[in-house]
Amino acid sequence: MRHLKSGKKFGRPKDHRKALMKNLCYQLLKYGKIVTTVAKAKYLRTVVEPLVTKAKKGGLHNIRLISKIIKDKSLITKLCKEIAPLYANRNGGYTRVLKLENRTGDNAPMAIIEFVDREKVYEKEEPNEKVKKQEMKGPKEEKTSTKEIKEKKESKEKEQKKEKTKK
Repeated sequence: MRHLKSGKKFGRPKDHRKALMKNLCYQLLKYGKIVTTVAKAKYLRTVVEPLVTKAKKGGLHNIRLISKIIKDKSLITKLCKEIAPLYANRNGGYTRVLKLENRTGDNAPMAIIEFVDREKVYEKEEPNEKVKKQEMKGPKEEKTSTKEIKEKKESKEKEQKKEKTKK
């Protein structure tokens, strides 16, 4: 029996649970808001909130403790320079969990976990990402019908025949 055992198992071995929480933590710090199950969101609070508290305190030792969980240096600097100063006057409660409808398929209860006052940090970055995505895709091409494709092929074939006859 698991009397007085704290923490959730999520039906996974220890290393998988640890990796899951690291990934969820990484995504929450990167985007400020993620959608996951209610159980994972509530457990994620116990991982993220101590990180924010350590970032608020600052110092080399606390930064090294943060880097045990977060491997990305840019996210560590974002946590220490942008996110932690927002919560300088707040004693805990840096995240909120908002419940959503159940997921279709397995009917799992879903939730959004986000930072309180996240608009001050993350609102700046979202429009830039949209612009980057549009630049990567390039201009939208018009859809061509099968007749147009056949005509293009025929014209290419005619040009190739003309080149062969000239040689």
